Amino acid sequence: MATASDYPEGVSIPHVIWQCFLMTAVFYLWSSPVIQPVKIMVVLFHEMSHGLMALVTGGKVLTIMITADEGGSCETEGGAAALIVSAGYLGSMFFGGLLLYLSRFRGCVPVVYTFLTLTVVSAIFTVLHDPYSRTFATGLAAAFIFLGLLAPTILGALFLRVLGTVSCLYSIFDIYWDVLATRPGRNAPENDAIAFSSLTGVDSQLVGGLWLVISIIYFVVIVKIILRQGSPPVAVPGKVATA
Repeated sequence: MATASDYPEGVSIPHVIWQCFLMTAVFYLWSSPVIQPVKIMVVLFHEMSHGLMALVTGGKVLTIMITADEGGSCETEGGAAALIVSAGYLGSMFFGGLLLYLSRFRGCVPVVYTFLTLTVVSAIFTVLHDPYSRTFATGLAAAFIFLGLLAPTILGALFLRVLGTVSCLYSIFDIYWDVLATRPGRNAPENDAIAFSSLTGVDSQLVGGLWLVISIIYFVVIVKIILRQGSPPVAVPGKVATA
């Protein structure tokens, strides 16, 4: 009878090849219109993460706005301010990694897209008030419905991996360029790290560095998980497990 030790956990070469190809393509197309809608989606996730943390900590969300040039804002009231401002970069990173992880499970694809659709539709009817934000979110919800319910499952899983990969990389790049590559000062543009610093007194560069380290470690862990081979087959007593 086969045991778990007969199936050492290793790396799936096809998964490695596919992930390397995907990341290379993302880097190559980073500034192209092909990736732009996904980057704006990540901005929406970023702002919605602020809003979610506000709700979790007892506050409320007044409005969320995104722009075509990858800008965004989330206006909240009440809640734990330090946690709310921290939730943007880390929240979009978390959800990106979750999408990347779930892309391996084709049986979950319709459920994942259904959840994403319901989340975006809820935002449309509650906190997205300006025309551009509502139009983009409506198109995004339609894309989720197509990928989750109408397209072949393999295509839905493929796009989940694309969305997850771009989300994680965008969050990492965003932290670097918005926080670490920007010198603190009177003319520095406002960002979450500066807002956190004004609330706590902790240096914004230190905060950004910590967020960046957390994001990179999280991304590496998720990638290592999805590159592993599948679990060994379950052996039924009295029968021989087969691959």
